[in-house]
Amino acid sequence: MGSIRQRSLTDGTLRFRAEIRINRKDYPEYNESKTFNSRRIAENWLYKREKELNDNPELLSGKNNTQNLTLGQAIAKYLDEVDGVYSKSKINTLKLLQRLPISKRPLKQIKPVDISDHVNLRKAGYPKLKLSSVIPSTIQNELVQVRVVLVHASIMWEMDIDINSFDKTTAQLRKTRQISASNKRDRLPDSDELKKLLQFFARKWNEQKHSRYPMHYIILLAIFSCRRESELTRMHLSNFDGYNQTWLVKNLKNPKGSLGNNREFTVLEPCQKVIDLFMEPELRKRMYKTRLDKDLLLPLNPKTIASEFTRACMILGIEDLRFHDFRHEGCTRLAEQGFTIPQIQQVSLHESWNTLQRYVSVKKRRYVPTLEDLLSFIDEA
Repeated sequence: MGSIRQRSLTDGTLRFRAEIRINRKDYPEYNESKTFNSRRIAENWLYKREKELNDNPELLSGKNNTQNLTLGQAIAKYLDEVDGVYSKSKINTLKLLQRLPISKRPLKQIKPVDISDHVNLRKAGYPKLKLSSVIPSTIQNELVQVRVVLVHASIMWEMDIDINSFDKTTAQLRKTRQISASNKRDRLPDSDELKKLLQFFARKWNEQKHSRYPMHYIILLAIFSCRRESELTRMHLSNFDGYNQTWLVKNLKNPKGSLGNNREFTVLEPCQKVIDLFMEPELRKRMYKTRLDKDLLLPLNPKTIASEFTRACMILGIEDLRFHDFRHEGCTRLAEQGFTIPQIQQVSLHESWNTLQRYVSVKKRRYVPTLEDLLSFIDEA
């Protein structure tokens, strides 16, 4: 049932790989292996593990066997091991994959046809989960996350996974344009759209005294701070350095992991003026009704900010505008004002020009309303 193979490393060091293979009726094929520095330790492990499997046949089902994990089980194990490290968008993508048919495939047996089936399913939509058709860039992102789990399993769990085959499959899918990188988004709000949004939210704030979300000011803060909505709601008042005009934001989104990625952005004069608006006592009193941390500049829920904005766009008939586009707007404004790339990066906190350039529009605009103009729109409301 078990065997030990000896192999020699390039420096002459010997390693002993103990392998267990079991084919038992009513159970899936079971494979498990582990590498040791000595034959005796390998033999002892093999003896104990074989006895454990014989006494507990339920282990052969794969539920407690790393080597026989399905993709869905592997994702759960991976998320447990990297808990708190990566951004919510990455985690949400992985959790969605756990609910899709490809998650039921054994990790070591994912074949090109499984990947192709997943691509076709996502293009067509999945009514069972009420999922509509998605664009090629979304599918590519999902496959990137699948690859992350495969590589982690190959290295950390010593699973024999053919990463090369997976890469060849995705390369062919890109070649046939079934998956692709996302296009550069070049959507910015025009002055009329900004006026409509600001006046809509200003009226709502003034008329609905129970409202806790001053969205008209939140939009201005997003533009002049160049921050994402999730970052806006993580700006602690105690992290503001008034002398150097910088604000420390913790756990910024980063492909390498957001945990511990704490950085300071420069607070320019227009941004400071907007921040001052949020310090008005009556406004803060209404925001504090959310019962979130009072040390936050915005003690608000980022999901509610996003939903409030989306709902307003539907009511006002504003199409294809996202709250995240205000970050693009802020970066573009800095470029239009003649800021150098390093100066823009001090505000936006992009690590390189390659990532920053996706946020700077090259369109020539005849009229860009200043902060004073935008505030006058609110006064008119």
